[in-house]
Amino acid sequence: MKFLNKTKEIIKERKFKFICFFWILISVQFVVGYNLQEKGYLLKNVSDFFVDLLKIIILSITFIIIHYYVLKIINKKRKKENIEINKLKEHKSKFWKYFLIIFICWIPTLLAFYPSIVSYDGGYQIKNYIFYNNFDHHPILITRLYSMFYILGINIGSVNTGMFLFSIFQMTFMAAVFSYAVGFIEKETNNKLLRNISIIFYALFPYNQLFSMITTKDVIFAGLFMLFNIKLYKMLSENTKYKKILLLIMIGVLMLLSRNNVIYTLIVSLPFLLLVLRKDKFKIIKVLSTFLIIIVIYKTTNNCLYNFTSSVSDEGNLRVTAFSQAIGRVARDKKEQLTEEEKEKISHYFYDYNRLAKSYKTNIADNSLNTTDGKTINKNKKEFFEFVFELGKKYPIIYVESFLDTTRGFWYICDNSFNSIWSDVAYEKAGALELYTYGVGTKYAITEESKLPGLKQFYKDMFCKNYYQNIPVIYIIFQPATYFYLAIAFLLYAIYKKDKNNMCIAICIFVFFASCYIANCSIVRYIYPVIVCTPLMAGLSIKRNKEGEV
Repeated sequence: MKFLNKTKEIIKERKFKFICFFWILISVQFVVGYNLQEKGYLLKNVSDFFVDLLKIIILSITFIIIHYYVLKIINKKRKKENIEINKLKEHKSKFWKYFLIIFICWIPTLLAFYPSIVSYDGGYQIKNYIFYNNFDHHPILITRLYSMFYILGINIGSVNTGMFLFSIFQMTFMAAVFSYAVGFIEKETNNKLLRNISIIFYALFPYNQLFSMITTKDVIFAGLFMLFNIKLYKMLSENTKYKKILLLIMIGVLMLLSRNNVIYTLIVSLPFLLLVLRKDKFKIIKVLSTFLIIIVIYKTTNNCLYNFTSSVSDEGNLRVTAFSQAIGRVARDKKEQLTEEEKEKISHYFYDYNRLAKSYKTNIADNSLNTTDGKTINKNKKEFFEFVFELGKKYPIIYVESFLDTTRGFWYICDNSFNSIWSDVAYEKAGALELYTYGVGTKYAITEESKLPGLKQFYKDMFCKNYYQNIPVIYIIFQPATYFYLAIAFLLYAIYKKDKNNMCIAICIFVFFASCYIANCSIVRYIYPVIVCTPLMAGLSIKRNKEGEV
């Protein structure tokens, strides 16, 4: 009887409900992700549903019990040790010390990949701008930044030197941002262990070392994104002066200019922030006015940049990525069930029915998207979406599977699809990261001149051949989905603690990650801004744990 009463008390606890929600979510992703990855489908029949439901229940109960009683042990230990978290000591941030530690730790990686890693879209951005005066869909600010160093290299007779200077510039910027973040975490938490872990994370975690010299817009954006969240938190938690609000606005504008479409992260986040802050009119005014000013200045500046460069923004261009994936999967899996009329319509919008079926790949939308007849769709949008809707009613599970498979790298912790996007080409481009230089051209080619070839090969083996997945348990820290659940955990913990300032930061981070789900594929660089915010989320969570209870 005591056991039943105790169980009822535990179930009624608010903390227990939050723990249940989180671990049920984790259990679902394990089961659903495994089915898609290993079997290629969600469900085959009713018996599969009940078997999977049983697996989810068993996993959930196991995780929940472990989590709940580990917290009980931790809280008892804290009470015995009489930890006085409220008595914080003043610490002066050792910015330059942290900066030098981080920067020096990155130097071997810089020498290994000398002069820089011109991969992802970086090479194409430089080539399209310099030789064709075309920015395509990439941000003008970042494209011109890359090109400035490349042109400098041409002018001094060595493009390698120019791109090496770019690496130094980006490394300096990111190391400075990370050092500032470490100082902020130290001041907010007075926790030396977390401070030291944060320094180690920024200085030695391979993604941070490698991305600091990779030409992808996501790197500088990641630094600005974290700065923006820190400054936003300070504005919410302190009596911020106008100069600091102006700095927040400047950082916000630069953040939006560094990556197209991030403006929607602010737009979508804003109503939720206002809802959280609804009882504090002063904070509502500050957040609303700050966000609106950032958006207006960004739109004005961005339009001026496009007008100045005589370019056309494709921000409003129709993208049918999700639909091309869904219909591509239907064309591949339901060939016998489709009517001739349906096949003809698919061929009408996607050039050729059989070509779409063969082009479709579960983990990237580019292949099926390339078969799309954009002009025909734009002329017949209403008819196209009606056809998509009708096909969806006929094959709803196929549509769901296509979305889950394309985004699997962002929600399934054990996923192995995000790191095999380009498995049909050179191995350097086949893994979790792209670690080779390409895309600029032959006239002023950037050549790889590694000073530490052994270290370079080690990184290529780890993240191009995906050897990191052979490391038990630890490999999870390199999986994008891990950081999705850390963002969810941060949001849930902020809600549980009723910490409105933390909720606002958690909403911005979570909404950004959620926006990545509409991308053409799941890759690390898209969610790198969330990865770098991990110590920040940990710091803000510890800061609010003033009663010694988790």
